[in-house]
Amino acid sequence: MAEGTTATMAKRIALGSGKVYLVEKPSDMTNIDTIIETYCNDDYEFAAVKNGATLTYTPTTYEAKDDLGRFSKTILTSESTTLACGFVTVDKDVLAKLVETGRVDTTTKGRQVVKIGGSGNANGKSYLIIFRNIDKADGDIYIIITGKNTAELSLAFSPESETILNPTFTAKPELDTDGTQVIIVFDKKTEAESEAA
Repeated sequence: MAEGTTATMAKRIALGSGKVYLVEKPSDMTNIDTIIETYCNDDYEFAAVKNGATLTYTPTTYEAKDDLGRFSKTILTSESTTLACGFVTVDKDVLAKLVETGRVDTTTKGRQVVKIGGSGNANGKSYLIIFRNIDKADGDIYIIITGKNTAELSLAFSPESETILNPTFTAKPELDTDGTQVIIVFDKKTEAESEAA
């Protein structure tokens, strides 16, 4: 550190859960502010979150070195990003978006039906998924990816606990032309919030 300079310690502590918003992948995702302002509202909230969400970025590297261990070079060979969530609300639209072969129908008596299975029914859809960590003190944090659920569908019905869906959304490098897999956005405090703190 250069003489006469001081380090500024980050004061943000990420705490709490949030909401998940999901929409079929839009054609234009170039403006992050527009994405947040357009899709982070009640119209696009996907399901009620239970047990939070976990973002995982996993790099895979290759290390080349000589036989005597004197020289080495490490390169990034691949990478993967996932967003795992828990959802406590279950309905036909949620299931149909979590399972690529899911189709929604209605019986003649008005019962809602979700059909799952048959690889020929795979819709190939990719989604814009946003997890919003709600923080009134320091400003919200947004995790933005595009992709689809790649985890198994498991519906456990228990007399002692609620049924929870546990999808894992695997990101695709479709957020921009640079191969970006995840965008993390930090809101700023508003002036009113800053004065009240």
